[in-house]
Amino acid sequence: MSNPSLALLTPLLDGVAVALKDAAARIDAVRAAAQAAERETARAEQPAKPTPDQGPRDDPDRIMSIAEAARLSSLSIDTLRRRHRSKWVQLSERRFGMRRKDVLSLKG
Repeated sequence: MSNPSLALLTPLLDGVAVALKDAAARIDAVRAAAQAAERETARAEQPAKPTPDQGPRDDPDRIMSIAEAARLSSLSIDTLRRRHRSKWVQLSERRFGMRRKDVLSLKG
């Protein structure tokens, strides 16, 4: 003679078993994807380290525009004109600039 309450639990237990199998399959898929990503990352070429030499924008003798010099020195163009005109370099008839090393040496 079978127990009627066990007969009622059988469909419920079958549903739980299916859900657990599905969850296990998803976990395995995620684990496989993570391992594949780790292998791909290990194969990826690491970026080259920057060279210690200075780039063209860091050259102390580079001549920059007066507007750029004003931004870098935190001084206005007018202040540069009044106090530091001797450090200006004439680039053309109407255009001036300043050397980067002179701009960095300015004190407000």
